[in-house]
Amino acid sequence: MRIVITPKAVAPALAAILLTLLAACGTEDAAAPTGDGVATAPPSATPSTTSSGPSGDEPSRSQVAEPAPADLAVVVDGAEITPNAQEISVDVGDPLSVSVEADRAGELHVHSKPEQYFPFQPGETSFELTVQTPGSVEVEDDDTGDVVALLEVS
Repeated sequence: MRIVITPKAVAPALAAILLTLLAACGTEDAAAPTGDGVATAPPSATPSTTSSGPSGDEPSRSQVAEPAPADLAVVVDGAEITPNAQEISVDVGDPLSVSVEADRAGELHVHSKPEQYFPFQPGETSFELTVQTPGSVEVEDDDTGDVVALLEVS
């Protein structure tokens, strides 16, 4: 007698073994098989957001996660620019998220190799910059020459 094991036959067998092992461990959140022999994850294994639920103890699955804050948040108020020479460490090739809230149009100049320019308009502008060469890199407001950030790229 010859036994042939196909990938289609392996999945239900592995699911049954997994269920047996989980049941032997006494876990309440064991995966439950569906009608086709495939195990589904327990409800507690579903992804959740980072927002707190009503009790503040655990995340609420019904709330939408807020976007991550920018790594560099720039505020342009006329000739006044903040931050002033904020030091930021970043790895070569990793994106740096930048947000600009401005009352005027302008441009951020990134003194990297190659140099980069990021125009902004009045209101809110967001972009990502990536530096491909290690070293110290200045990010400045082109209109005023103010250094907004000093990137240490390694």
